[in-house]
Amino acid sequence: MKKFIFLSLISLISCAEDKEKNMKTGQDIYILNTIIEKTEEAPLYKLLPISSGCTFEILVNDIPLYKFFEKTSGGVGGTAIPMNWNISKTGKQKITIRMYPGFNVDENKFNLTLGKNAGVKFIIEKEENGEEENIFEYKTAFVDFDGKGNGGFLYPDKPFHEEIVYIDLKVPYQIDILENSQTLITKDKEKLKLLEKEVLLKYNEIRNIYMSGTKDQLANISYKKEKRIAQQMFLTTEEIKDRWDNDYQFRTDKNLEFFDLKPIEDYTMSFYGDGKLVCLEKINNKKSSLWGGFKRKDKDVVTTTYIILYLYKPKGKTEFEVY
Repeated sequence: MKKFIFLSLISLISCAEDKEKNMKTGQDIYILNTIIEKTEEAPLYKLLPISSGCTFEILVNDIPLYKFFEKTSGGVGGTAIPMNWNISKTGKQKITIRMYPGFNVDENKFNLTLGKNAGVKFIIEKEENGEEENIFEYKTAFVDFDGKGNGGFLYPDKPFHEEIVYIDLKVPYQIDILENSQTLITKDKEKLKLLEKEVLLKYNEIRNIYMSGTKDQLANISYKKEKRIAQQMFLTTEEIKDRWDNDYQFRTDKNLEFFDLKPIEDYTMSFYGDGKLVCLEKINNKKSSLWGGFKRKDKDVVTTTYIILYLYKPKGKTEFEVY
């Protein structure tokens, strides 16, 4: 028995040492440009959404690209959003537009139906070698008003409307992460409860790293995600470093005076990526439940931050990884 216990301890120590050796740090993220595949072609695709009279979300390949659920009577227009991080390979890209009622400022509540003024359209722009061109334009079911009360959104009495469109786009890379991942979504309520506990545990683990861990611990869980994005966005060494140093706000950053993340609560569990990605979203605004605020030393206001966090499980593994 003593021999068995002794061998078990050696095995546990050995596993811990191997895990520590394989841990990634910020320095590993800095050199990602030496690891990702170099390509002659580097097309960057951007989506520019324009809306009126409604709230909405746009998904590319069943992964959220943009959400607008603000309490305002206006819409959005002209903000270019990179698409590449939702594109894993050349071929048909599925774009889903989901429309919801807009906010009624006078009554201080969201409308019950979409109404005649609801509309979403977008332009897809391709940028390569310093040149930009519009390659696709789309708008939801809408007929121009004729000045006689006719026209507008075709389904004004609906509380929700979805449209799907496909577009062929070419990229010089192929990323198989989701193809090699488990399907997490299920209709089994007991399995969903267990999954939610597991997801919440992972979210709190990551929150704890932000609140009391080191940025190298954050780098270790974010490494595969940063590698994927560096490939999809054709990032240079400088861009990779700037993204890690500045986009990832962290408690110990020298340029911050204040940093805090709220407890994870009032959320719903959502699935994306054809059921292979899972996340926790706040009920009130459908944004990430991993959220809080920070204040830069040269600013007078606290900035609210929502840390987007999707989880997946590779086939044959039991632990979640960050997508």
